[in-house]
Amino acid sequence: MKSTLREGCERPVLRPFNLSSNKSYKSAKRLFVMAHPEWRASKPVDLLRKREYARLNDAGTYLDYTGASLYPKSLVENHARLMKRAVFGNPHSASPSSEMSSRLASEARLAVLSFFDADPNEYTVIFTSNASNALRIVGESYPYFPDHSHLILPLDAHNSVNGLREYAFAGGAHVSYTPLFGDIAQTLAALPRLTSPNPGLFALTGQSNVSGYKYDLEILNLVKKLYGFDTLLDAAALAPTTRISLRSLGNSVDAMAISLYKMIGYPTGVGALVARSTFLTKLKKRWFSGGSVRIVQVPGIGRLLHDHHERWEDGTINFLSLSAVKPALDLLNSYSVYLPSRLALLMHFTLSYLDSLRHTNGKPIVRIHSPTPAIKAKSISGSPNSYSPQTHGAMVSFSLLNSTGDRVPPHRVEREAGKAGIHIRSGCMCNPGASAELLGVTNEVANFKLEESQSTLNNERDSPHTTIRAYSDPINENLERFIEEEGILRISFGLASTLKDAWMFIQFVKKYTKERESGAYHEDATVLASGSTACCDLTQDKYWNRGDPCCNASHMYGRSWNVSEYPTGELAPV
Repeated sequence: MKSTLREGCERPVLRPFNLSSNKSYKSAKRLFVMAHPEWRASKPVDLLRKREYARLNDAGTYLDYTGASLYPKSLVENHARLMKRAVFGNPHSASPSSEMSSRLASEARLAVLSFFDADPNEYTVIFTSNASNALRIVGESYPYFPDHSHLILPLDAHNSVNGLREYAFAGGAHVSYTPLFGDIAQTLAALPRLTSPNPGLFALTGQSNVSGYKYDLEILNLVKKLYGFDTLLDAAALAPTTRISLRSLGNSVDAMAISLYKMIGYPTGVGALVARSTFLTKLKKRWFSGGSVRIVQVPGIGRLLHDHHERWEDGTINFLSLSAVKPALDLLNSYSVYLPSRLALLMHFTLSYLDSLRHTNGKPIVRIHSPTPAIKAKSISGSPNSYSPQTHGAMVSFSLLNSTGDRVPPHRVEREAGKAGIHIRSGCMCNPGASAELLGVTNEVANFKLEESQSTLNNERDSPHTTIRAYSDPINENLERFIEEEGILRISFGLASTLKDAWMFIQFVKKYTKERESGAYHEDATVLASGSTACCDLTQDKYWNRGDPCCNASHMYGRSWNVSEYPTGELAPV
């Protein structure tokens, strides 16, 4: 993986600092910087925050950079000025306005290739609406051979990667999974017995959007060289804070999916598939549309598709937004040198405090689910590599615990954090495999009995997939509860994150926990029967932990309920 870090900044030495929770922010920052003077090296990022993100002073504390990065003010202002003074036409023409759009689109492609250090003679850039649609291009076009081809998916995958299996099922391929947090040896050991020199497609998550774990990209090189797999990298969560060099990876990545808004917040509606030209020749395009076809015989059956990226860009590309791609990547590139060390120190600051928080009875307030080491100040000395930006992203998945050690419902914490101006996320993060594993409910999910249904993907083969009858039995602890409502909490840092952001989040956790423990906190959430008679009080954690049917039904679907007058006594959503 290419690194643009200055020597010595890549793996900061993490040292203990005073963790007194009663100190002010200024005192805590002073003590932390005294222990980690290298923090000062990232001062340009603090200046960027003041200059470009002043709106955050009124918007609260933003800690969902994995969900969406935030755009710098000047990027939007400069793009707006360009829109005001220039005329852009549909690029599928030769007019001056069309040529202007085509020129800026070409500059955007070159900017993407340059940012990821991709050889223009090897790779091409196909613009899409987001990373999901970039993945879809590969999924729907990949040539599977019935009973011979394999699709290897990571257990730790976004649902946009999980969805690739539908095309594999339709093509008669075998689908299997590589393990969560698996190293190279564990991943290779999990591969099925292969009988073909061209076994199929191997997909890899670059960085988990649930835990922040970074998978070793050398895996792609090995499965390609040793077994002949074509390779697909989901880099949506990896690319914003990690420099990826496709050239230094030996061109072992056949295709990579990204989203611009994940990287720097703007423009939205622009993603890309960065793919090797030789790999694209293997794909079979299933249809054509305006923009991707040169000649269509009507009446008749003949058609002649475009070559290169135009073959895969159906319809008109988002040409107005593409003019913002180069300046966006240029800005991100100029500050990316500071991010690995800075974000590692932010993680150390946050994890150290979270690990130190205790209830009055001495029990921990926070349970860390992500594999990022729960760094304790007393154990930092002599362990400089206990956190590494090379193996963990700037993200923490966790749960809050009450004084008895039971988990506080995550959606409730998210809601109260929002009231306090803290932007976090709860649920399964569209990554059910990793979420279930981190929560220890993988077996329950795997053994869950779903109502079988048929989903036809094409006229040749049906996909043996299943759906959930969400309202059939609210008493049952169903899959949605395991994955969604018994989910996790996540905070994530990014380009504009500061120590103050981490501090404000820690103060919220302390205040929220103190109020719950003292009985001062009360949430106005109840399930009401007809006539406003209370069925059960959702503020009582005992219902959540006991699996009370009435309250769990409400937790499952995140809404108010009435007990209707059905003969079965079912709960009906309001």
